[in-house]
Amino acid sequence: MRNARFLLLALPVAAMFSLHAADPVAPVHWSAAKTKELAQQAKSKFNKDTGMGVSNLMDSAFMVHREKTSQAEAHASQADFLIINDGAGTILVGGKMINGQTTRPGETRGDSIEGGTAYPVKAGDTLYVPKAMPHQFQVIPGKYIVYTVVKITPVE
Repeated sequence: MRNARFLLLALPVAAMFSLHAADPVAPVHWSAAKTKELAQQAKSKFNKDTGMGVSNLMDSAFMVHREKTSQAEAHASQADFLIINDGAGTILVGGKMINGQTTRPGETRGDSIEGGTAYPVKAGDTLYVPKAMPHQFQVIPGKYIVYTVVKITPVE
């Protein structure tokens, strides 16, 4: 009886977590107007300290409005597929992360990158950043960049 009550309570909670932890199972379409709306939503969430605002599309994708150069970052098990929606900037990829610290499991952030390749990007460009590769978003003061990040777990 006690186990049955526990199960009755545990199942709905487990279902909530499993629903939240998954991307949609049906197709989702973002029109140009909806994409513009999501970009405005990201801008409205702008944080002066981080220099960015984020709008979530789903668990594995989000849009960023950035007005300030980011920290360097690397993700141990996920690659980033980047779609530049608006503005312009540079994405520094590769090289050595300076003062890298684990900020959460599988995530390292640091002050900057030494070496690496600079990719100047503007609206319409895309860039794939392999898993575990340091990268950093650079923005010229007074400018901005809006990009969509799609997290990919590469098949090995």
